[in-house]
Amino acid sequence: MRIRVPLDRTTLRRSEYLLLIVGFLCLGYVGFTKAQAYFYQSYESYQLEESIRGRGATASGYLQSFLHPLEAPAPISIRQEAPALLSDPGLIGRVEIPRLDISAMVREGVDAATLSRAVGHVPSTPLPGAAGNVAIAAHRDTYFRNVRNIRNGDRIRMVTPKGTYEYIVDSLKIVEPTEVNVLDPTPEPAITLVTCYPFNYIGSAPKRFIVRARQVTTEARLSNPNTARPLSY
Repeated sequence: MRIRVPLDRTTLRRSEYLLLIVGFLCLGYVGFTKAQAYFYQSYESYQLEESIRGRGATASGYLQSFLHPLEAPAPISIRQEAPALLSDPGLIGRVEIPRLDISAMVREGVDAATLSRAVGHVPSTPLPGAAGNVAIAAHRDTYFRNVRNIRNGDRIRMVTPKGTYEYIVDSLKIVEPTEVNVLDPTPEPAITLVTCYPFNYIGSAPKRFIVRARQVTTEARLSNPNTARPLSY
């Protein structure tokens, strides 16, 4: 026999208030996380463009570009000066997939903190511009959300202070998380995108979606030996 304990109105009201407070805290945390990721992406993109122009990033310059984006000068693809030193040593560059409207900053590392605010570069793989297989990863529900619609022939760009590297997608596949051979070196310059699969899976997805693209063009920044400084990633 079950015994029901009646709850008075005061207890019910307190429970409602508690649940409301918990709900607001959860919403606040989600909002703060999204805002932090947005401003990180915005500032790092500004810093990259300033480096490409041979200038250093400043808080006042960022604020001006953020408040008046239409007044910001257009990006320069080829320069005669050496790239400016990046103030963020972990910044790699920006990955762009024009057809899918993907544009996200890439930084070193694939830990949880990095992937919460950027696409991560797998540390054991080369940087863009070097020989071999550049590997980057992101969550399927954040920066790589639209990767579900990628197809062979799509173009991927990596914009870095050293140059812009363009790739064409030539293979898509689904693998087990243990199949780390997708990160193995390649004889020709290539890039590999890694995210979880299935895209609509709730919880920790069991497989990985792999995009492989081969490098087809390079727009290298031209360095002036008299003004060149070491580039830090």
